[in-house]
Amino acid sequence: MVDIDKEPVRDTNASRRAASTPAEGEVVQSVDRALAIVELLLRAGEPLTVREVAVGTGINRTTAHRLLASLHYRGWIERAAGNGGYRPSLRYLALVRASLDGRDFVDEVRPTMERLSLLARETVHLGVLDSHDVLHIEKVDSPEVVGVSSRVGTRAAPHVTGLGKALLAAGTDWELEAYILHARKRTDSYALTDPAALREAIDLARTQGYSIDDGESSAGVRCLAAAITGVDGRPLFALSLTGPAGRFTMERVDACVPEILAAARALTMQFGGEAASAQDGAA
Repeated sequence: MVDIDKEPVRDTNASRRAASTPAEGEVVQSVDRALAIVELLLRAGEPLTVREVAVGTGINRTTAHRLLASLHYRGWIERAAGNGGYRPSLRYLALVRASLDGRDFVDEVRPTMERLSLLARETVHLGVLDSHDVLHIEKVDSPEVVGVSSRVGTRAAPHVTGLGKALLAAGTDWELEAYILHARKRTDSYALTDPAALREAIDLARTQGYSIDDGESSAGVRCLAAAITGVDGRPLFALSLTGPAGRFTMERVDACVPEILAAARALTMQFGGEAASAQDGAA
């Protein structure tokens, strides 16, 4: 069992170092390391100490301290009360927000969603993990007359949805165990009653590169989903194909697997991830 009291800080630069290429000789090391620190702080969700930053980026502690001091001087990060750890500053977050005004990542994904919908003839959903829920943030309806009724903005329990299981599978063991702890305490009809079965489903999704919801969330509805990962292999969002079980049979699901895995690989590369880490189950 994974200790969920505190998630271990991971070396987020390891995959990039392992995949280094001659072209990286043009990279300015100090800039590369400073950006690695910013990315780590953005993903951490809580202030990190110098030691945690050093461990999480693979940078020695002295260098990490100097880079943190420079980022603090430029106003990109700030010291938090309490443990004195570092976190992204409000100034930095405001600049990010302003830069996104003219660009929406959903617009970058929509062409892929439209292509998948035409190929599979089913509804395509785009979802993210928001706290302990899956949040549907975009969809492309099936071109068929009969489809699946759904609304953008709805939430669902991750362990009963294709999107949710794909995102959990793309995350860490620590995150999975933290989710299980929460899901077992749900007071609605979607309380998790069999953690072992969920762990098996997540293991299978990690092996295959995709997940399936076979009527678990809604009776008579079947879903195939795959996650898109970012620069350090962490999940960003997931795409799913969803249709009536009578039409979206398991045979149709199997036929659509190569397409959704190819889409996940392409989007992972587009969003800064590595092709090798994007759904290895396609191999």
